[in-house]
Amino acid sequence: MEEIDLPVKPPKAQPHSKQAVVDGDWNVLEQLEIGEMPFRFRLSFAPLLEMIKKKAESNNVVESSVGQLVMSRLKDIPELWQPIEDRSILEKHQDVIELLMLMVVPPVLRRNQLIKVSAPFEMSPIYMTEALQEHVQAKNFKYVINHKPGYTFCSMVISACSFILNTYYGTNLNVDSPLSISISNPHTGMERHYKTRLETEYMELKKLKPLKPLSQDQINELLSNVYDLDLWLEYLPPENFEFRGFTIGTLIDITEEEALSRLKFALLERDAVVQEEQVERLESLVRNFLNIPNLQMGVTAIDYPKEQRVAHRYKIRYDFLADEQENLLADVNAGSIYEKACKYQEVVLVEDLDKVKNKTPIEEGLLKKGIRSIIVAPLLNKKEQVIGLLEIGSSKAFELHSFIELKFRELTSLFCMAVERSRDEIDNQIEAIIREQYTAIHPSVEWKFIETSYNLLEKRETEGKNAVAPSIAFRDVHPLYAQADIVSSSDKRNQAIQADLSDNLQLLLNILNKAIALARYPLLNQYRSSAEQNLSGILKDFNSNDESRIVSWLKDEIHPVLEDIRARYPELQRNISYYFDYIDADLGIVYKERKKYEDSVSLINSTIAHYLEEQQEAAQKIVPHYFERYKTDGVEYDIYVGQSLLKNGSFKPMHLRNLRLWQVIDMCEVTRLVHHLQAELPVPLTTAQLIFTYSNPLSIRFRMDEKQFDVDGAYNVRYEILKKRIDKALIEGTDERLTQAGKVAIVYLQEKDRQEYLEYASYLRTEGYITEEIEDLKIGKLQGVQGLRALRFTVKQ
Repeated sequence: MEEIDLPVKPPKAQPHSKQAVVDGDWNVLEQLEIGEMPFRFRLSFAPLLEMIKKKAESNNVVESSVGQLVMSRLKDIPELWQPIEDRSILEKHQDVIELLMLMVVPPVLRRNQLIKVSAPFEMSPIYMTEALQEHVQAKNFKYVINHKPGYTFCSMVISACSFILNTYYGTNLNVDSPLSISISNPHTGMERHYKTRLETEYMELKKLKPLKPLSQDQINELLSNVYDLDLWLEYLPPENFEFRGFTIGTLIDITEEEALSRLKFALLERDAVVQEEQVERLESLVRNFLNIPNLQMGVTAIDYPKEQRVAHRYKIRYDFLADEQENLLADVNAGSIYEKACKYQEVVLVEDLDKVKNKTPIEEGLLKKGIRSIIVAPLLNKKEQVIGLLEIGSSKAFELHSFIELKFRELTSLFCMAVERSRDEIDNQIEAIIREQYTAIHPSVEWKFIETSYNLLEKRETEGKNAVAPSIAFRDVHPLYAQADIVSSSDKRNQAIQADLSDNLQLLLNILNKAIALARYPLLNQYRSSAEQNLSGILKDFNSNDESRIVSWLKDEIHPVLEDIRARYPELQRNISYYFDYIDADLGIVYKERKKYEDSVSLINSTIAHYLEEQQEAAQKIVPHYFERYKTDGVEYDIYVGQSLLKNGSFKPMHLRNLRLWQVIDMCEVTRLVHHLQAELPVPLTTAQLIFTYSNPLSIRFRMDEKQFDVDGAYNVRYEILKKRIDKALIEGTDERLTQAGKVAIVYLQEKDRQEYLEYASYLRTEGYITEEIEDLKIGKLQGVQGLRALRFTVKQ
């Protein structure tokens, strides 16, 4: 029999449930709108009565006697042989209906099985067992339909269509019942999970019109598009069929399987055993899995033996004695149930803690916490080392026993993985913080720090703790510097600030004018005058000092007054509330245009940074080199490469040439990236690209106070001075900036550098990176620097 997997996502534009969670009487579930079924269906006992009639005529004495008894009761009730439109007939002949239900649901199943009988595709029952009736009568229970809106409707339609295919088109399809329900008991906090099984033995199908022929290809098309209800209803028109009879629905308890499945998924989540809310959720799932109300669960990270203890905690401390015991494995707790679980790496079961001899502070503490029976399991990592403990406890002696222990063991491997993963994540976070906040060690030079640290360890063994850490320096390295700087960034930032302040002051003036018209409030007149002067001033001649002055004035003086008049004058409440909603809640001022500008800068920076990171990772594979990137109004970076930076292998001149060409190509690509970003930028911004080539190798040293590398020696400092000053350089004899939007400028010192980069430019022109024109320019005199030259070319977009 072929099975159909029903879609996880229901079809669009289909009716859906009013709600997934219902508090109160089970009967409310009957009112859930699953959607109006497109097929006709009628309640009928005829299929059952035909079966009983055959039994009455059979040769089996028992079946014949029972069948004849039922048929005799039906002799004077012909309406039960017909489709039932008026449901009051059921009440009128309730005793006969009960007799008929004996043939459907045997008495032995009625006390414990949750069974209902309904008309085809109806939620409300015409009969239910005693066990189900108890749920119906229960109050304050919470019922959860475990499906997305529309899922049940979709599934029921496909079930009906599959029944048609099986009946008239020779298929043999089996569609699992779609409905699953969770029932929460507010008194115990427990949750039970059920899936439905639908039996259609007493349902029959009537043709109302001639069958629409379907080819095997069309049937296959239906089976390949289970979610497409329009297609199914086109091939199987609902008006052609009528369902008669009744169906039998059974709720099957799947609590244990469901709880275990949910535990697995919950433990896969990040921070599953770190966040208190998550641990409480796990505790609830464990209660459901073991079916013990008020069960307590604890989990903690721990290192055993002591030699394996790390220098930090793992934020996983949810054991029963977390508030009482600093260290569960302290010497004073030797011989405790926790130590035994760790020492022997075995699950420890204690049915009654009160009867434990030679109690340690652990057992005494657990009893004070109300724990009488407990199971403790060690959690092991892949190396079979103890990394934590999992425990469950009950306030009742012997409520936890060997049978519970067997089921509990199923959980330990799941918690082992969760605790190990969380510990690893915390270790990684700590390592990342160390790198970020304290060392900033680039991977290319990490080997040198490890080597130096090991040498320091050896020195301390001979010289003691006073041994001084040697400095870390790399000599004869070649620098490569480049930047992509946002053009006129200061002007555009000031324009954005000016626009926001103007907007802010204009809003304020509107409010002040209305307030002054309402009542005599001399201070408002003064503030209006100040606002007008400030607005006029920033529109005529804005400078950076205006921003801090006006912002302080608004926050310290104006906003308290606005709050006061909002409370005094109801007529102004709407205007003032709009004002406070319009300004930024954190900054306390209008933050519209500046946000657009800063968002644009951020997008440009992140795009360039991401590209450069990808490229430098690829370049590292050719020759390891030190790379450091900075974000300003744009992006700039330093590269240092040379033999002293290599732990293994050799550095050759071709490596330097390769990186220099790679750098020029990168700056061309960055120019293109920024150009293609223009449509996404809230504020149009462009970048100007600059490369500084420095022929002489230099030395860099790690500065312990600044936790970063810097050039070393007075002579080498000239490189840093040049690098900082060329950014604002002008072409000699003009007011034109060297750096221009859409172009790449290369500043050089020596003729051999010029020849080298002209070769690169020729290659770039051939490959279509740049236009034909290559400018060879003299740079105007800078402070303490003269004689610099530059090549400049335009990048093709």
